[in-house]
Amino acid sequence: MGYRAGFTLMQLLEETREMTDDFEIKRNINAAIDFMNSPTSGGHRYRRGQPLVEFLQTGARAAERGGEISIAERMEDFAEYAAGDIPLSLLETNYIPGTQERDNRYMRLVINVGLGRAIEILKALLSQKEDATGREAYQWLLQMEQDARRLEIGDDRLGGVSLPRGAADNLTWLRRINIRLTEMSEKRGTFSSDIIDELYDLEGVELLAQVVELRRRSERLRDLRRIVENPNSTELEIHAELKGQGWIFGGRYIEELTRPRLATDVTLDIPLLRGDGALHIVELKQANIPNLLERPRVHPSVGVEVHRAVTQVANYLRSLDEKRATILADFGIDCRRSFATIVVGHPIFVAEKYSKEEISSAFRTYNSHLVRIEVITYQELLDSAERALRVEDFAF
Repeated sequence: MGYRAGFTLMQLLEETREMTDDFEIKRNINAAIDFMNSPTSGGHRYRRGQPLVEFLQTGARAAERGGEISIAERMEDFAEYAAGDIPLSLLETNYIPGTQERDNRYMRLVINVGLGRAIEILKALLSQKEDATGREAYQWLLQMEQDARRLEIGDDRLGGVSLPRGAADNLTWLRRINIRLTEMSEKRGTFSSDIIDELYDLEGVELLAQVVELRRRSERLRDLRRIVENPNSTELEIHAELKGQGWIFGGRYIEELTRPRLATDVTLDIPLLRGDGALHIVELKQANIPNLLERPRVHPSVGVEVHRAVTQVANYLRSLDEKRATILADFGIDCRRSFATIVVGHPIFVAEKYSKEEISSAFRTYNSHLVRIEVITYQELLDSAERALRVEDFAF
């Protein structure tokens, strides 16, 4: 794509500068802004080039060292845009309010059109061979996809397909989409297909679907809280209840990866893929941990189980970093910006020894010295998810 810069990047940099008090981060942001505002020889309003990319990358590393992971991620995205590796639409979607909702509507329409054409292609196959197998259908679609790559835009109205300005950015988004099949409710079978079709066409059905999803999430959250607060629940039981509920972790995730082994020596509990391609590793531990904290001196600190979990996850991240090229080639996932959340312990199981304030302070202090890893209790996870549901419920 070539080096890039522009008004949107300038706006986002100024916004990011106000989000931090770290001198080193601000210094690099200011250097990037000054570079963009310096005179150019190519007639561009904003100066671009490798120095801008380096300022942004250095700012990202400074934010990572300071534990400001969200700012580090923003700066990494800015650097990738400035280097020409990702389109402007990706920055707008991730960091400009309202853009993601608009893009989501657009992507749904595009996918619906694409699936409709796929149905037509399969109908053509079945008209020639009624007993076609699933593998034959797959090969048929694969051949059609390869043929489509050779299509060219024709000269007349019926000669081909004309792509609007910015279509390349839209195609970039399409390539990043991961489609997964969700479990169908057993009660779905009580409705006939014609009733479902009629419901689909009703005005306001999208709002109804959001309400149903909100209720479903509330029920799943209650089930999870019940399991977590049971002193006899195992790590496997908690894991099973959290499966497929990436929203609980508060990010914009497009997929919970079904391939937990991204490296030969690493098995991840819950690997989540964010919309910008960043991998979020969730490591689950027991909720009932009697030695969650210890008091070596005046102030309590996290116990040995927490230290072991952090060491384990740090080794995971190191292994992923070392195998970045292989994982990128095999799975199309860039592990460069991978980060992790460890969920361990619950205050109710150590309430006799430590107050909530002491537990919260101990974890806050411990997290302030970590990079790429965050440690939280199950109570923090559940309370945060419940607040998120209340906000969504209030929006209705």
